[in-house]
Amino acid sequence: MPAIDKVSAEKHEGDIVCIASYGDQIFTGGADGKIKIWDKDLNLVKSVDAHESYIYALTANSKGKLYSSSCDGCVKFMLPPYDKVEELLRCDDVIQSMYCEGDILFTGDDKGVVSNWENDKMIFKYNLVEEVKSLAAEKGWIYTVRDLDMVISEIVPGKSGKYVTKSVLPAKSPLCLVAPTDDGRHKYIVVADRTGKGFLVVSNAMEQKFKVLLEEKDSHEMIINAICTDQVHVYTGGYDNKVKGWSNLDEGKLKALGEVDTGSCVNALCCANNKAVYIGCSDGLVRRATFV
Repeated sequence: MPAIDKVSAEKHEGDIVCIASYGDQIFTGGADGKIKIWDKDLNLVKSVDAHESYIYALTANSKGKLYSSSCDGCVKFMLPPYDKVEELLRCDDVIQSMYCEGDILFTGDDKGVVSNWENDKMIFKYNLVEEVKSLAAEKGWIYTVRDLDMVISEIVPGKSGKYVTKSVLPAKSPLCLVAPTDDGRHKYIVVADRTGKGFLVVSNAMEQKFKVLLEEKDSHEMIINAICTDQVHVYTGGYDNKVKGWSNLDEGKLKALGEVDTGSCVNALCCANNKAVYIGCSDGLVRRATFV
């Protein structure tokens, strides 16, 4: 049976807003501007004063470099062992979402601009018009979503800032790429539907025209805030204090793995290499849940 088997003894002052993992470490960003680093058993390793205010997003690259963005207009980073915070960008825009494809960083802001960075140098900017609340990227495709549509854009090689829109689907933040394949792309996109209470499983294939394969309507009583995957199962969590697990994406009908009640609004989810699901909540605590 699914269960919460660990709750952190320490907490953020206010909401946990975002969460990420690398190796055996879990990172949380909070409304208090702090990044907290935990081991896989949710023992606090260290707390870092990273930003002056609310942290919006965290992401780690393939070497464990941790990027963070905040409503202070900054993108910052830390290298293992995470003793020093350095500034990558300071601007007037709000960087609400970030994603690392290997060692390439993508950032998305409230103006609809997605920027990609290599070796901490900005390469291109793509003006996708609509505010970017959730973001992913792989092999020249950029996935963005806010409140009404998920847009899949293809970068035009060699053309600075040029892209072609490949598909637009009715959807809502958040989104998640699921099930990596041998050709380097993920098989599915999982994204909240426009009601925010259900989600869609979408084929991540141009030849299938990004067809909606499965639709799980009203899977939560309230809006879904977070989706994560261990690349086999999918987990969703939201305002109803619930985290739910799902499997059988390849079988044409989703199987519910059960649910856990956190007792607090679920703001962020991530999976780590121990197959556990880590949950960031509005009470400032981190919880670990097991489903399989």
